[in-house]
Amino acid sequence: MKKENNETAIEELNNFIRSLNNESLKNSIVIVEGKKDIDALNYLGFKGNLKAYHHFKGTTDFVDYCSANYKKLILLLDADQKGKAITKKILSQTNSKFIDLNYKKKLLKITRGRIKKIEEMKSFYITISEGYKN
Repeated sequence: MKKENNETAIEELNNFIRSLNNESLKNSIVIVEGKKDIDALNYLGFKGNLKAYHHFKGTTDFVDYCSANYKKLILLLDADQKGKAITKKILSQTNSKFIDLNYKKKLLKITRGRIKKIEEMKSFYITISEGYKN
C-alpha cells in the first residue's frame, strides 16, 4: 500500500471504531465470532458493548439475549463460510430491521477486501501504521 493509502486506511479505521463506539452508546451491541476478534477490536480502541457469538448456547439463546437487551445488533462476523452460515442462521431467527450488516460492508471497503476475519484487523492496522511511518 502507498503511504497516502495507508494514511487514509488508518483514518477510516479510526472513524470506523469511533462510529461503533457511538452506536454502542445508543444501546447497540457488536457481535463477533470469538475472543481473538474481541481482542482485535479492543486493540483498535473499541470500548462499547461487545460479545462473541460462541459465548452463547445457540442461536436461540443469542437472539433472545440480544433482542431483550439491545436496540440494534451489529454483526461483524468473518467473511468465510462459517461466518456466512452464522449470519444466515441469525437472520432467519430474528427481525432483520434489528440487525445491521453495514459495518461489515464498510470494513471490507476500508480494507479493500483484504480482511476476511475480524481478528486480522489488528495485524492489518499494525502493518499499515508501520508503512505510514516509513
